Amino acid sequence: MPLDAEFKKHLHSLMVEVYEKTIEETEQHKREVLFKARSTHNAAATPIAYKDAALYAMEFRLSRTIEKYIEAIAIWGYSIDTAFEADMIKEFWSLTAGPNQLQFPPAIRGHQVQAVQGAYAGERQRLATRLVREGTNRLRELKMKTIHAKHTAVPAVNTINNTFNAPVGNAFINSAAILTTNNLSITAQTLNDIEQISVGNPELQSAASELRNAHAQGASTVEKFQKWATLSLAVAGVADKIHQYYPHIAALIDQFKHVKP
Repeated sequence: MPLDAEFKKHLHSLMVEVYEKTIEETEQHKREVLFKARSTHNAAATPIAYKDAALYAMEFRLSRTIEKYIEAIAIWGYSIDTAFEADMIKEFWSLTAGPNQLQFPPAIRGHQVQAVQGAYAGERQRLATRLVREGTNRLRELKMKTIHAKHTAVPAVNTINNTFNAPVGNAFINSAAILTTNNLSITAQTLNDIEQISVGNPELQSAASELRNAHAQGASTVEKFQKWATLSLAVAGVADKIHQYYPHIAALIDQFKHVKP
């Protein structure tokens, strides 16, 4: 599936976050290499230092941004198909966009500047290609891990084929959960999915934590699930995300309204 607008907006936020966190270090590195170049009293050393500092900043920032993008894909629980992979590679390439010419102070000029500009354009393109290739490899590794995890996952709740001769409340068999008027028996994977959906919203995260704790203690989980579900429906974009990517949880939310804790 192609990237949706909400996820693209999140990726942009991650890019800005990485930039803000790395700007101080990249500027400090630039000051250091320029100081060393000027100390040589070689006119050709300073423009080369500008080039090296710019390439360092590009690699430092972009490699960390791509790491954040890969983490976000895992957290959001995306299924990486051909369309999704192609869109993500486009996002990687968009990170490398920028001028192929350096901006030098007016005092730096001469034939050595043109040579450095030419070298910078070539090195920058090679760096961009390498970063995108590395990001693509990380993306495909995550894709294979996800496929492998699905193939090897062992359900925490076995399929139930019993014939019930007595009333047991609202029971939904052969699903990710068994919902009754007394409790909500859910799989470990469903708890993990609920926590992934809740990432980024403190209230949802707190409600998800309460649900997990109740599940771990063997206490009634219906009320905790109802609280989390009610909150999730109130957060902009979350309901659509659940229905699109977590249909088993969407089904539970549709049913919980008919159950009294």
